[in-house]
Amino acid sequence: MPENLQAILLAGGKSIRFNTQKTKLTEKICGKEMILYPIELLQRMNIPTTMVVGFQNEKIVELLTQNNIKNVATVLQKEQLGTGHAVAVSKPFWNKDHILIINGDIPLMTSDVIQKLYNKHVKTGADISFATAHSLDEANDSYCRIVINDNKIRVIERRDENIDMDAQCCVSVGIYIVKKNFLETHIDKLSKSSFTGEYYLPELIQIASNNNCKIVTTPISFDLARGVNTLTELWVVEHIKRSQLISYWMNHGVRFAISLNVMIDCDVVIEPGVYIGSAAHLLGKSIIKKNANIGAFSYIKNSIIEENAKVKSHTVIIQSTIKENEIVPSFTQISHQQGASTLKKTVKNTSPLFTGAILDETENSHTL
Repeated sequence: MPENLQAILLAGGKSIRFNTQKTKLTEKICGKEMILYPIELLQRMNIPTTMVVGFQNEKIVELLTQNNIKNVATVLQKEQLGTGHAVAVSKPFWNKDHILIINGDIPLMTSDVIQKLYNKHVKTGADISFATAHSLDEANDSYCRIVINDNKIRVIERRDENIDMDAQCCVSVGIYIVKKNFLETHIDKLSKSSFTGEYYLPELIQIASNNNCKIVTTPISFDLARGVNTLTELWVVEHIKRSQLISYWMNHGVRFAISLNVMIDCDVVIEPGVYIGSAAHLLGKSIIKKNANIGAFSYIKNSIIEENAKVKSHTVIIQSTIKENEIVPSFTQISHQQGASTLKKTVKNTSPLFTGAILDETENSHTL
């Protein structure tokens, strides 16, 4: 755990660009709600956390209860007036010398990045430190651009300002570590945007530069810091996360027929020697044990597939256990059962097409 560090997690935005009238933070990425990724990251690092909630806050607080997440304080941002305002409302909770500020919509962030930023921040005695990345996407105005000239930093937030993308491709990705005394002195100096009427946290960088304060930057991979502001960006981030999961399991002895079309959730466990067919769905907290074979287009959710079991193609298995060495025929649906051999009847499927719908998870039923 980084010493004398606390975190402010920003989770109060309106998610306007999603166009769903719902908070984006409860959208799932590989089976897990987006906001749970940074929460669990901070908990693994044992960093005390205060989460600023606002829009549809009851849904986010309910997630904490459902997932038995403790030691996370919440503070309500009654009006959504920007990231700067969100940090300001958390002021009563500031009790450490250094404060990590992190957005709630960056699910790919890692502990290595935070530790690296913290180490550099403390070693240099910086007043404010922040992570940067390179982005040449001129159309993306989700990030402010950072321009450094003559040891001065200028923060560019307006999309319509002329930018030399070759020289000004560095962006701030929404991860800061700030000395508490600096934050206390300057948080109320943020100005209201003439365009949105909101207060934005990146202005603190400009304030620090204008006051000749110590500023430190740490470059990181843009993919690790990708924010999710649209459904398109959600799709991109989930694709990256799924690729990370599949790469991990490949490195642990799992063979994928075609990795690009497999759906896999982050809580799935796969043991060495397993073969996963094309377009398989492995969801929830499923466990696939050694040398099992999962056929193409199978759908397995919250189930256990024991060693050497063979699940043939186009099979649906929900909250069930397939026992060791069992073979599940193609076009089978199993729900809430222990073993394919417990099915009461077998009907030969004469159609080459699977026309049955996936059964409701609450039903105890079977189709062969």
